[in-house]
Parts: sequence; structure tokens; C-alpha cells
Amino acid sequence: MEGNPSRRPFPANEPQYSPGIPDRPKKMNRGSRVFWDELVNEMAGMGVLTRVDKRALWQLAEDEHLLSEAYAGIWQMVAAIEQKAKADGTKLPAGAIFQMLNMTNGRLAMTAIRHLATRVIIQRREFGLTPSSRCRIEGSPEWGGGAVDPLEMKLCG
Repeated sequence: MEGNPSRRPFPANEPQYSPGIPDRPKKMNRGSRVFWDELVNEMAGMGVLTRVDKRALWQLAEDEHLLSEAYAGIWQMVAAIEQKAKADGTKLPAGAIFQMLNMTNGRLAMTAIRHLATRVIIQRREFGLTPSSRCRIEGSPEWGGGAVDPLEMKLCG
């Protein structure tokens, strides 16, 4: 908002990489490959990907997959708690999720999910995949881009 108060010149020798879709790593597991393909499909038309983004995109795809698996594990824990309560004939006054959070494994799982979710959001910001980061990321004009959201144009431009 204040511009460049120090009046120091911005670096002019910033590296400029040609846009391009990096090759998907061969070592990725099946779940991460699904996320890789989804992310590449989302970003291909924006012109923000370069071939040197391979490792950053790989980590994002892996973390997205881990987060998805962690959420699935949480819901399995909740279902197991509900089944046990039903078999024992006990009531869960605050619900199965709160019962899970009273367990050490449940708290550890939620901490892991919170940590992974934070990493994923940070990584997604780097590629302009969050609403606020889209205003700061400039795609390559060579790629043409897709349809432009009028509301986003008003907010960002």
C-alpha cells in the first residue's frame, strides 16, 4: 500500500523460465499421481508452470495425497468409536469426534492434519491456487489463459 518507501530499485535480473508442464516424477504413488494430474490440469491454462517447478509440484501433490489419507483415517477412527459405543450400548454425549479428540491418537492425528493442511495452503499459494494469491501471481501471456472471472478482475485489477 505504501509502494517502495526505501526507493531501492527492484532486482531486474530475476530468472525468467519458459512456461511448460514438468514431467511427472516416476517415483510417485498412485494417489499422488491423481493429485499431480489434477493440479497440472488446473494450472496448465494459467501459464504459471515451468519445467523447473517439478519438485515443488511433486511435494504439493504428495502433501495433498497425505492430507486426503489423513482425513480418511480420521473418519475411520470416528466410525470405529461409533461402532464400539453402539456395541457397548453407551452414549457419546458430545459425539464421536469429541470422543476421538479425548484420545491421544485422535489428538496426534488432528495435529498431523493441521500441520499438513498448513503446508498445503502455503504450497498452493506459491502456485496462485488460493483466492488471495491469484492477485499476486502473474501467468505467462504465451499461454493465453482461460476464462476470466469478472469478480476476480474487480478484486485484483
